[in-house]
Amino acid sequence: MATEADDTDVQTMNETENYELPGRRSDLTSDSAIPLVWPPLLELPAADKLVVYLDLNHWIGLSQALIGHRQGAAHVDTLEACRAARASGRVTFVLSGTAYIEVQRIKHPDQRRRLAEVVEELADFSTLVGRHVAMALELDAVLDPIAKRPSQLSKVPLLGRGVRHAFGIQSGFSIMGPEGDVTESFRQRYGPAKFDAHMAETMLKMERSIFRGPMNADEEKGLRSYGYLPESTVAMAQKRLEHELSYKRTMDADPSIRRGDLTDYVSVRELLIEFQDILPRTLQQRGLVLADLREGREAGRRLVHSMPSTDVSITLKSAWHRNGQREWATNDIFDIDALSLAMPYCDVVVTEKACAHILRTAKIDQRMNTALLTNLQELPEVLKSSMSKRVPATLVM
Repeated sequence: MATEADDTDVQTMNETENYELPGRRSDLTSDSAIPLVWPPLLELPAADKLVVYLDLNHWIGLSQALIGHRQGAAHVDTLEACRAARASGRVTFVLSGTAYIEVQRIKHPDQRRRLAEVVEELADFSTLVGRHVAMALELDAVLDPIAKRPSQLSKVPLLGRGVRHAFGIQSGFSIMGPEGDVTESFRQRYGPAKFDAHMAETMLKMERSIFRGPMNADEEKGLRSYGYLPESTVAMAQKRLEHELSYKRTMDADPSIRRGDLTDYVSVRELLIEFQDILPRTLQQRGLVLADLREGREAGRRLVHSMPSTDVSITLKSAWHRNGQREWATNDIFDIDALSLAMPYCDVVVTEKACAHILRTAKIDQRMNTALLTNLQELPEVLKSSMSKRVPATLVM
């Protein structure tokens, strides 16, 4: 979906440096009065599917239950409830791209192998689309009423399979010959059913290997040929962390910033940093310039808070920055990315207590009609009683 930025993009972002969202905000609540704009080009699961997101720590808890580890004893009933829910066909468990990044930190091969086993059993490596894809679709939808050109984007499914979908890579694998793509002709010669089965097994092995980590140098070499570059995603998260640490240092030097319009300042930074590529490209595609968005102070606020994933991101970042004692870490970047997708687009989210507290205080769970949990023991009852928040092509809010 991305294209290389041209001179127009650069000029637009230079203008963005002067973009303001003034107006006093002393609370940490989300702008619940601002209607959310749901992107029609993001293809949602069927209304009879309950989409459930667990953060990595809770997947680890289930993996401990899987092998009878003493720390997993409290989660045995939950594991069985999850198995029954998946077998019913009503519940879909999903991963985010951050799970693939965070799992790299687990160095013990047996732990990663067990984690991969429970993820395959319950989720079958189902993944949410990359956050940057959702952001682009949301922005495109928000700008649609004032756009001067029709959207150039295509429909993208929210749910896919595997690491490529989780990082927004929509292309598939092809067999290339001297005359170009020969995948289909090779498939016909090999036998369509046999070819498809072989490719499905190959892809499954790749997903297993990526999630549990390569077992030796040869396997790592093979994974890298498919684009396995774990160090690049960690480096990107570190770069984004530096932006937040820099802002924290600014506020440490001038604590009055934390007592002022912090949510609005964070909103501006979200546009400058997280949308630095997406905003200029989308404006150009829709025949707009930044001045088209400058209708007043409230217009800027409506822009950022009407985008569901950005609303979550700003809520979390504002809370962390308001707390001057908070020490930012890459885990915070991972949590923000994962929850910015999971809260708007999943029916059930199980995450850690600090993030859940912020989201509940801001009433994000109510705003997005999401069951927000902090421990696995609550999950079985929710799996039985919760209903999908979707109706065909629409989210019920």
